[in-house]
Amino acid sequence: MPFEVPNLTLLRQFVVTAEEQGISKAALRLRISQPALSKNIHKLEDILGTKLFVRHASGSELTDAGKLFYERAQVIGLEYQHALQDIRNVLGEQEAAVTIGAGPVWASAILPMVAEKFHTTYPNHRLRVLTGSMDELADDLRLGRIDIFAGALLQSTRLPGFTVRALAQSDMCILASPHHPLLERPGIIDCAAVAGHPFVAFQPSKEIASHLLSVFRSRGAPPPKFAVETGSIFACAELVRSGKYLMFETRLLTASPIGKGLTTLQMDMDMLPFGMGLVHRDGMERVPHLRSLMNIMSESLKSHLGTDSGLTK
Repeated sequence: MPFEVPNLTLLRQFVVTAEEQGISKAALRLRISQPALSKNIHKLEDILGTKLFVRHASGSELTDAGKLFYERAQVIGLEYQHALQDIRNVLGEQEAAVTIGAGPVWASAILPMVAEKFHTTYPNHRLRVLTGSMDELADDLRLGRIDIFAGALLQSTRLPGFTVRALAQSDMCILASPHHPLLERPGIIDCAAVAGHPFVAFQPSKEIASHLLSVFRSRGAPPPKFAVETGSIFACAELVRSGKYLMFETRLLTASPIGKGLTTLQMDMDMLPFGMGLVHRDGMERVPHLRSLMNIMSESLKSHLGTDSGLTK
């Protein structure tokens, strides 16, 4: 019997509805009316001969058939995008481009190594690198503004329909200049002493800021005072190097060019352990140049840390 094939517009609308878990949010993101989107989802269900969503008062969730089709629809969309990009590249109309959203350690210490190795194999592919807070980059990833996220694997980066590749472990710490007054104290430094000194912040995520506040609260100390907030990690590091300010950041920053000369305060508390790695849409690893890029990123991180995370290609 003849089978009608859904067009790419229907597939994209289905994927966005699944990601947003409801028609109203999906319609806003797609910039179409809710009735039009609902009609198209029903049309897709008619084509496939099965219900894709269970609808309820708070939104929609995928049926078993919907979950299966969601996985395939993502791959189809990715394959189409990259096939189109490859054709444009062959015709000389446009170079292939990959957008990476990177945390500070990745941007300063890892990606320079990655770019050189990647362009040895794919000289005509362009890498775009975006930096920002973890919350901003997670939104960029979810909305398709970046292809690969590289950084701290916080809760905000664990999204439905995305693959998380954990590569290493690190933790947060309080960074200071070796000349900071707190380092003149012998032994372990307590939260009450730290709270008396100003902090500088590089657009902290809500999760990280909340953890720091809870640590100080649990120790009966006043909340830390954030005197400066900036979108530049380089400005943060320079302010800390001045000897007046403190910064709550990943311990790995001290081994990167940005954190040169900074040291960690020795404190008797858990400072938020977290994974470091990559996040991308499910199925993206099937695209050859993206798979190669992510393998190079994994190997470059291991080389930078001087450890073997056990990751295999």
